[in-house]
Amino acid sequence: MSGIVLDNGTLRLRLEPDFGGRVSELTDLTTGRNWLVPGPAVGSPAQDATFGVEQARGWDECFPSAAACEVSAWPMTLRDHGEFWGRQVDMEATDESITTTGRAGPLSFQRTLTLDGDHLSLVYRTSNEGSLAMPYLWSQHLLIAPEEGDRLHLPGIEALDAAFLSHNGHLLAKGPVSFPDPGRDGLPALDRIHPLKTRFAAKFFASLEGQAEARVVGDRGTFTLRWNAEAAGHLGLWLDYGGWPAEAPVSQISLAPTTAPMESLADAVAGGKAVWLQPGETREWSLSISIAAAREH
Repeated sequence: MSGIVLDNGTLRLRLEPDFGGRVSELTDLTTGRNWLVPGPAVGSPAQDATFGVEQARGWDECFPSAAACEVSAWPMTLRDHGEFWGRQVDMEATDESITTTGRAGPLSFQRTLTLDGDHLSLVYRTSNEGSLAMPYLWSQHLLIAPEEGDRLHLPGIEALDAAFLSHNGHLLAKGPVSFPDPGRDGLPALDRIHPLKTRFAAKFFASLEGQAEARVVGDRGTFTLRWNAEAAGHLGLWLDYGGWPAEAPVSQISLAPTTAPMESLADAVAGGKAVWLQPGETREWSLSISIAAAREH
């Protein structure tokens, strides 16, 4: 495999600077489990490139939009799943950390990943180097390869807002659902992993406050995300058990801290959910991932 590797004897991380800084591997060396959806980094650097099933692997950062859209403040049509995947970013590495820096118009976007035992700390930093205020949204896009017996733990979350629902080949109505039992349309339990034959795919959002946490708990370990909701006040939840795409069904889930409860920056601006960065302004936020080899309850 290509890429730059960090390995501290507990965790191994592989990053692809020629593909937007994608993290293509995050392996717990105690159990051997790579928590990320594996596969080669495939995709076009074109502005109109589509992020499909061949791109839905590993861990990318969606910025300044997670969906292709047009926003008057931006001089170009914003790219599907952000400006970085499929493109080269600048990189600096030490034995313990990797910093990548990319540009989206007048905005710089920097992410530093640091390994410390069974923890991975992340610091994000974006600056407006232009002369006009610019809106953005950020969404982490970390795709987990689920295993049988895994469970989702979303502390404090009892309801989700469905932005996309597909079950057995049928699109269902958007709107609120309960967590973990959706209680409608014969949908499967949302805290459990289901086989491909379930033919279920959904994108949900939840609003958060204070210290946020989301976990995947399984027989080969526990994956925990922690962050301050003041910086990213929403969780995007993608669940796919053979429901997307219809022609090549896959099994994957994503726990995605995000600044807005939607994927399109245009929708975020219209709904007052975009983050606006003034000329010369810098914003910084952090997030941590811990991977325990044992099942945690």
